[in-house]
Amino acid sequence: MSDRAMRILCMGYCFPPVASPEAFVTSKTMAAIPDAHVDIVTASANLYAQPPDHSLDAYVAAGFGRTERVDGTLLRILGKVSRLPIRPDRYLLLTRAATARAEALGPGGYDCLVSRSQYHSVHAAARRLKQRYPDLPWVACFSDPWSGGTYERHIPLMSAWSRNLERKVMREADALVFPTDDMRLHFESFHPETAIAAKSHIVPHGFDPALYPEPAQERTGGTVRLGIFGTFYGPRTPRLLLEAIDRLAGDPSLPDFALETFGLGGEAFRRELAQFGDAGNHVSHGGILPHTAALNRMAACDILVISDAPTPDRSIFLTSKIIDYLGARRPLFAITPEGPTKDLIKRVGGWSASPDDPEAVVATLADAIRRVAVSDADISDAVLDEYRVDRIGRRFRDILDQTIAAGTGAR
Repeated sequence: MSDRAMRILCMGYCFPPVASPEAFVTSKTMAAIPDAHVDIVTASANLYAQPPDHSLDAYVAAGFGRTERVDGTLLRILGKVSRLPIRPDRYLLLTRAATARAEALGPGGYDCLVSRSQYHSVHAAARRLKQRYPDLPWVACFSDPWSGGTYERHIPLMSAWSRNLERKVMREADALVFPTDDMRLHFESFHPETAIAAKSHIVPHGFDPALYPEPAQERTGGTVRLGIFGTFYGPRTPRLLLEAIDRLAGDPSLPDFALETFGLGGEAFRRELAQFGDAGNHVSHGGILPHTAALNRMAACDILVISDAPTPDRSIFLTSKIIDYLGARRPLFAITPEGPTKDLIKRVGGWSASPDDPEAVVATLADAIRRVAVSDADISDAVLDEYRVDRIGRRFRDILDQTIAAGTGAR
């Protein structure tokens, strides 16, 4: 590389003001790459059903160059149709338009191409661009499974076609990035014919301390305030957490506590809460918060809560929400199976219980509330600092430098 800034063309269909975890992750990680100029090709927020989140507009404006948004009257229908039998996902229909928008930026003038899921269809567009510009090094990043996910619905023909497309992306990208080693192993298990390990890297998500209030808020006594941020869906229900709170509500020896939840589906959550009479005195739903407002609210909680669905085997997920929690520097409690999330909770000094063990959930949550109430909760600053986005950005820059230096071509 010369003394000039690295020029990066990034393709990712989720980017602010699209309100999704991947949009927030991409904006933080890509903006943190040192000495880099990053241009973005992304889907317009008009192509998604949920309302946009403009809280990171200034952050994005300061950290990026051009942002090209794919839009159009017909494409907006994608965000309104609840189900389409398309694999890997409905946004595969953006491939032609996204590729054309990227080509208009002059890909030959960039040092590398980065594609980021979700949605995995973005890698199809990046692959097409790579075919047209074979000398452009391509780094494909995966935040979640493409095929074989726990909740994947099998669609005849389309699922097989999607798996084949995934195999081609794995083979043709110059480097692959995963947030956990468990995720990498998942992809390897589906594509043993491809030398994934030889060109893969582990780069977790990161938090930006600049987006949180400084200094970190300290507990001042009174009611122990618990907060859980994110939407419940499918098998990820609040039932186990509400059952635990309902039981703890009847324990007079427990300090006063209150749980506030934030995310989509407030009415459905309140219907679920109505089934647990005593829990209703300790639980409320705070609605949807813009991302930066949510980060501020996290910092005001005494305990931050994760509630994952059970899995038949070890989980491969390290949810981006827990990384947001780390930035708030608050004690953590998680209902989570064995896997990266539980491992991180243990390292940072929090509490966790398996969703398969309701008794352990009750006992562990009670212990967390009691210890936080008397300020007997230590979190590891050293572990937290591993996930600062400036460190993550430097690690990602090293990967880009290595990929560019190694030259191009399928591995």
